[in-house]
Amino acid sequence: MKKLLSMLAVLFVLGTVNVFALGIGPQGGYTVNGAPSGALTFKVASAPCVFAVNADFGDTVAIGLTADWWIANPKIEGTWGYYYGVGLAGSINVGNNNALFVGGRALLGTNVFLINKFIELYLQAAWQPGINIDNGIHPTFSQVPLNVGLRFWF
Repeated sequence: MKKLLSMLAVLFVLGTVNVFALGIGPQGGYTVNGAPSGALTFKVASAPCVFAVNADFGDTVAIGLTADWWIANPKIEGTWGYYYGVGLAGSINVGNNNALFVGGRALLGTNVFLINKFIELYLQAAWQPGINIDNGIHPTFSQVPLNVGLRFWF
């Protein structure tokens, strides 16, 4: 009986593997009035959300997370499209200047799929208004990351 249940569980997992596609890949960029950055992004095809774990390399290093909800991703032509959406961002500075950033995001980008939708190339800009918390609470409206990246779809 245990072997039968184990076999059924394996068949169930194998049968659902192709139900969703996962996109994962590197992203690089620069924050206007800020620093160069790098990230690892991931997205599930069936959900309109894109997540990233990122690092900014300025005077100090900041480690952060973003979660973006794509409101729409209409096609321009063929596999080329554009997207826009909103999201959340958060980061913490590591080192001498321990500070925390929490904010929202408004983003606009363009993406193209290549090689039978195996590779997605994209270019995006986001506006990240929020607050910095260090020796006090300071609003910030000037964070604008510009990013280029690619995702591999499995």
